[in-house]
Amino acid sequence: MKKIYYLFLFLVLLFLSLSIVEIKSFFQIKQKIQQDILTELLLNVNSISQNIAIYLSKNYSLNQLKNNPKIKNQVDSYLNSFLGHNYKNLFIVYPKKNSKFFTVLADGSRKDKFDFKETFEPLQKEKWQKLLSNKHPIYFKQNIKNIWMSYLHPVFINKKLAYIIVIDFSTKPLILVNKNLNIFKSNVILFGALILISIIILMIFFIYDYKRQQDMQNLINELKKLNDTLEEKILEEVAKSRQKDKQLMLQSRLALMGELLSMIAHQWRQPLNTIGSVVSNLKLDILFNEITEKKLEESIEKIEKLIMHLSHTIDDFSNFYREDTQNEFVNVKIEQILNDTINIILPSINNNNVKLIKNIRYNKNIYIMPNRLKQVLLNLIKNSLDAIKENKVKEPFIEVDVFEDKGKVVIEVTDNAGGIQDDILDKVFDPYFSTKDAKNGTGIGLYMSKMIIEKLNGSLSVYNKKEGVVFRIELKANYGD
Repeated sequence: MKKIYYLFLFLVLLFLSLSIVEIKSFFQIKQKIQQDILTELLLNVNSISQNIAIYLSKNYSLNQLKNNPKIKNQVDSYLNSFLGHNYKNLFIVYPKKNSKFFTVLADGSRKDKFDFKETFEPLQKEKWQKLLSNKHPIYFKQNIKNIWMSYLHPVFINKKLAYIIVIDFSTKPLILVNKNLNIFKSNVILFGALILISIIILMIFFIYDYKRQQDMQNLINELKKLNDTLEEKILEEVAKSRQKDKQLMLQSRLALMGELLSMIAHQWRQPLNTIGSVVSNLKLDILFNEITEKKLEESIEKIEKLIMHLSHTIDDFSNFYREDTQNEFVNVKIEQILNDTINIILPSINNNNVKLIKNIRYNKNIYIMPNRLKQVLLNLIKNSLDAIKENKVKEPFIEVDVFEDKGKVVIEVTDNAGGIQDDILDKVFDPYFSTKDAKNGTGIGLYMSKMIIEKLNGSLSVYNKKEGVVFRIELKANYGD
């Protein structure tokens, strides 16, 4: 038992570690994406600046640009050709000697939105002074709707500053990507929260189960003290018999819990792999600069659907094993109980290419303990699935038939796995008897199933059919509305 708790603790730590690593990795990737996009924008602006400088050096002298209005108009038109959605203003200036003002040599800006006079004083003076001091290109953010940046590119002739190319460019692509990354971050946090909630649910179950173990151990210790008298010995034997039943019930629950955990892992594996694939594709699109808003929206939508699928899976399993409904009789449809059970094991059935056939011919409510009946149905269907896998049946199927017969509700689970040998058919409900090997069978599943059905005032029987075995459940038709 301790090994199970150690294994559980290891899984908890593993899940938490993976969650922390994934969140940390996301923030690192987010920072890199932002830096890469900004770098790409700056490379484009720098390329434009260099093209302008080459154009001017080949076609005009600085004196012509300063003194010839016709040439200035030609350069203005050339600069204006670069403007678009991503570039708002583009002009060329040089600093006036012993002055805080700059003289405009050429201005390709959109005249209806922005216009320079012959000289102007920059708003962010310290940035321009830094350029004059360092003599290297600089860029800085403007306070215009928080989406524009200015790029200052100094041009030197004979190692002397000749003029400065100024380009105002948009950072909207960076803001758009950052917005979508924030949405994705919310989904990552939600996914981490779902994992944490799942761990908490499992921890509560293990703590409760551990307390039950401790209580049983304390009871055993107390019973050992009653060996002094015959009456005490008789009481002790009776208690031992009850304890055996409790142990069988506990073993059955632990075996079922192990199967449920295995099914959870199976159902989560494919969605998690798909989420990983979507994230990898996003990384590649960003790396090769093929990312688009549509791709981001489609990827985020796909991840959200997968997260909802994972959440519904947890709901199915937690509702199946909720303790407060184990011992309650309620009015419910057999079809609902059967569907809830099949939802849990259906991925394993599909994964083994087994055809599942449902024949529901009884649509009234029945007064029953739903989770107890689900436990029995899950055990019977899983036994059929195991037999099919063990015998490597071609064209396998499992059929569940629900109908009314002589005032009783009958549920039959049939397979085509070859049936059970006649000489052991009447032993399958004995405790610790199993047709499986020790690794795959405990021998208490069918025994506990029979006990549960009898507790529900019904009966569980078995017989062979042509292609396989049939387990038949008969219940009283005490239905409500």
